[in-house]
Amino acid sequence: MNRFGPGRIALWTKRHRSRVQAWRWPVEKGGTGGVVPVRVRPAIIEGARRDLGETVNHTDFEPQEGESYLLAAA
Repeated sequence: MNRFGPGRIALWTKRHRSRVQAWRWPVEKGGTGGVVPVRVRPAIIEGARRDLGETVNHTDFEPQEGESYLLAAA
């Protein structure tokens, strides 16, 4: 989400901006713990390609070392 911002991702995924921002929230507070839902990933991949000419792969959505939701799961 940091790469494109919640507004652009909301447009691509047809989700409200507040819902996109909630993906950063912990699961206990109604979020996804930082995980982008699988069902909207294709829309983000396509939107980035179409609008920005950027390549996004499914592997770009995998947790990265040091991200907060990984620390919480440990």
